[in-house]
Amino acid sequence: MRINQTKQWAIALGICILASGTTLLSAHAASRVYKATTTYTRQYGNADSYLQTGKYQAAENRYLGILKSQPRNTTARAAAAMAQAELYKLDASEKNANEVLAKNPKNAMAHLAKGVVYRNRTASLDMTYKSQRDDLLAKSASELQQSISYNPHSPEAHNQLGVTYRFMGRSQEAMAEFQKALELDPRFAEARLNEGIMRLASGDTAGAKAQFNQAIRQNSKNYMAHYRLGEAYLQEGNTHAALSSLNTALSLDRGNAAIMSKMADAYQAQGNTSAAIANYRKAIQANPGFMPAYTAISDIFDSRGDGELAMSELRSALNVNPHYSPGRNRLGRIALTVDKPDQALQYYKESLKDNPNDAEAINGISQALTVVAQKQANWSQTMGADSDLMNAEQSIQEALRMNPNDLRLHLANLRISQLAGKPGMSEAELNTLAGMTPRNESEQMIQGEAFLSLGRYQEADQVFNGLIQQNASNPDKLLVIGDTMKVNGDLEGARRAYQTTLAAEPGNLKAQRGIDRIDKAQAESQKTLRTAKALNTWRRTGKESSIDFYEDTLSQNPRQPQVRLEVSKLYEKTRQYDKAARSYQFYLGLVPELPVKDKERYQKKIAHLQELAQKQAAALQNAAPANKPATGSNIAPLQPGTVMPTRAAEK
Repeated sequence: MRINQTKQWAIALGICILASGTTLLSAHAASRVYKATTTYTRQYGNADSYLQTGKYQAAENRYLGILKSQPRNTTARAAAAMAQAELYKLDASEKNANEVLAKNPKNAMAHLAKGVVYRNRTASLDMTYKSQRDDLLAKSASELQQSISYNPHSPEAHNQLGVTYRFMGRSQEAMAEFQKALELDPRFAEARLNEGIMRLASGDTAGAKAQFNQAIRQNSKNYMAHYRLGEAYLQEGNTHAALSSLNTALSLDRGNAAIMSKMADAYQAQGNTSAAIANYRKAIQANPGFMPAYTAISDIFDSRGDGELAMSELRSALNVNPHYSPGRNRLGRIALTVDKPDQALQYYKESLKDNPNDAEAINGISQALTVVAQKQANWSQTMGADSDLMNAEQSIQEALRMNPNDLRLHLANLRISQLAGKPGMSEAELNTLAGMTPRNESEQMIQGEAFLSLGRYQEADQVFNGLIQQNASNPDKLLVIGDTMKVNGDLEGARRAYQTTLAAEPGNLKAQRGIDRIDKAQAESQKTLRTAKALNTWRRTGKESSIDFYEDTLSQNPRQPQVRLEVSKLYEKTRQYDKAARSYQFYLGLVPELPVKDKERYQKKIAHLQELAQKQAAALQNAAPANKPATGSNIAPLQPGTVMPTRAAEK
């Protein structure tokens, strides 16, 4: 990148111009040529210095100024492309690099710029680029390798190739490239920083600090070295030293949102949440598009149990960046925990529009759809309309078509089929899920949810109690277990998970808020139950009206044996035999201590009701028009004995 042009070269150029062509220049004209050339040389030298010291905006401005008067200068154009690549002006950079390569395919700087462009495209919010990450990184490596082949002694090219290898997960090759860059230029601070970052990521905090300190000795004004040193101190728990280094970094680069956010991380580690929030706010003020600060503030509010404030912060992030899918997915998760499944469903659907393969959104939509479908099923029974429930069925089936091996989506689909009055196939497949051998905690959770859907409460308790014991010292996982059980209506199980969280971390506000919400749900359930009982005893009211309120009571808190028994009797009296049979089965699951004789009596009743339901269904089928279109899911069912598909790594 260094351009060495001397005064003698400029004089010689003037002499050549004087001696050539039909128009001779006067001595005064020759002097003007010399002055113009030396001015250009100083401008070029400044630009090169800016590029080498990371002042990319200043470098771009200088190079573009040169190109106004020297549009055919490929060296300046290639350098401008490099500055633009570092500034994430990727389209402009690629255009300039391609223009250079069209004239000189062996221009090392142009290949270097294109390599950085391809790598930086992986950070784009455009889903087209995100889905091509591996291909873009492969192209980046190829361009950087070509740059090295044309200029093997460039430390910058080796450093950039190392960064691309780090993005690709090729750690050993990345480290080798950084070390090669340092062999070529021992004072190349950027390569030293990158080697330190590699060491920090591998847990070698001492080695990382040594590299960062060396970079600072070479250039005390290198703000990034101070920033990374602060990060290393924070990783080893030395928050005081971390804040000292980060303050130095901020004094060298005022207005840097990343530094302010990292300082907030340090205050948060100290337990000073007020200072943490204040610094995250400063980061947002400095750069409204800095999404990690919004997320961090939301996490603080969420950890306190202030779900509404947490959601408000994430909505602010989405107002700035509507394509910030991680924030939208967090919104969905929090909306579920604060009993707003309709909002959660909408957030997850929007995420899937941006990326149909978003694993977190797929996972969340399955839970949200199930809860929404349960509410819609109760509403449909009351209002005589089932269009909303059908919409839920269609949404989950669309998600399944895109992700046919997702177990949680299958679970949601089966539950919705149950709610839509198609329990036959659903129960067979739910039993397949319940009978699987889980390979990880995620599949254990799904198995427990399948048990709950089947009313096999004792087995569900074994699974979830086991998960709670396995994670008794991990508050974050316990909260996930508690939230999952609450979404599934197992309020007492969720209470156990939240209480275990409080035992592991006394004062955990999110766990306490979870318990408060359970108390509220149980109180609401009792209000609905009183209404159901009143309607059931009022002679002028049909039994169907009280069924709706009993079911609403159970949707809020399913584990109420007497309520389940009452609604079972009502289904039987109103000749809804299939629902009566299933409801009695759920009742038996709730009363394992029932005497054997009573249990046998109910089992006989269930068998008789199933026979009546079959006869009823056959009679309806015979009475239906022959040309009536078939209904139901066209998703292939899970086959008993099938090996379950491998799921993504647990979080």
